[in-house]
Amino acid sequence: MFDVSLKLDHSLPFCGLSKLFPTVSIQRWCNLQVDILEFQAPREEDARRLEPALREMLKALGARLIRFNRYSSKNLEAVIGCKCATDNSTVALIEWAGCIPVMPVNYRGGVEHCRVLAFTKDTLNEAIAGLSKVSKLEIESKSVIPRESARGAITVPVDEFLGSLTKKQLAAFMAAMQMGYYGMPKVATIDEIASAQGMKRSTYEEHLRKAELKILQAVRPYARLAYVTKDES
Repeated sequence: MFDVSLKLDHSLPFCGLSKLFPTVSIQRWCNLQVDILEFQAPREEDARRLEPALREMLKALGARLIRFNRYSSKNLEAVIGCKCATDNSTVALIEWAGCIPVMPVNYRGGVEHCRVLAFTKDTLNEAIAGLSKVSKLEIESKSVIPRESARGAITVPVDEFLGSLTKKQLAAFMAAMQMGYYGMPKVATIDEIASAQGMKRSTYEEHLRKAELKILQAVRPYARLAYVTKDES
C-alpha cells in the first residue's frame, strides 16, 4: 500500500474559494453524500465575506446548503449536499481511480493538501494522472506501508465511534467542543454551554456524559490495541 501526500493547485470548488480567501483555513470532510466544511478565519471581515461567496459558489455548482453555523465571529461551518463528480472534485477522481482520500482535505493559501492511500502502484498512477488533468500537482511525500502495518493506515469508519449516539448526545458533544470545554484551559463551563443551548444544566450534562461514555467505550478497543502494540515494540 502507498501513502501519498499531494499539493494540488486548481480552481475547482472549495480550492477556488480558498483562492478568494487565502488566509482562511478550510477543512473538508466528504463521503460523496455530504460535504462538511470548517472555516477558521484570522479576521472577522473575512468571515463576514465568506458566507455570501460560499453561497454564490454553491449556486453555480448546483449544490444545496443544508446548514450554516457560526460558532464564533471567526469560526464557521457549512454542511452541503454533495455534488462531487470526476469533473469537479478531486475526491471523486481519487475514488474513481480506486484509491482512498483520507479526510479531512485541507485548503490553505489557494491550494489543496490531500492524503491518498493506494493499494497498488497502478491505481496510484491512475489517480495522479487524473488529478494532473485538472490541477498542477506536487507530491509532498510518499511512503510504502508494509502489509503488516496496512490496517493501521486505513481510517476507522465514523459509525464505529459515533453511530450509537443519539442526535441530542451528538449535539451536546459538538457544542462542548466548539465552545472550548475540552480546551487547556477550558474556555467554557457546563453552565455556560447549557445556557447557550437553551437547556437546564442537568439535562445538557446528562446528554454530554452519555455521549462521552459511548465515545470512550468505542475508542477503548482501539486504544488497547495501540497500547499493547507499543508495549510489545
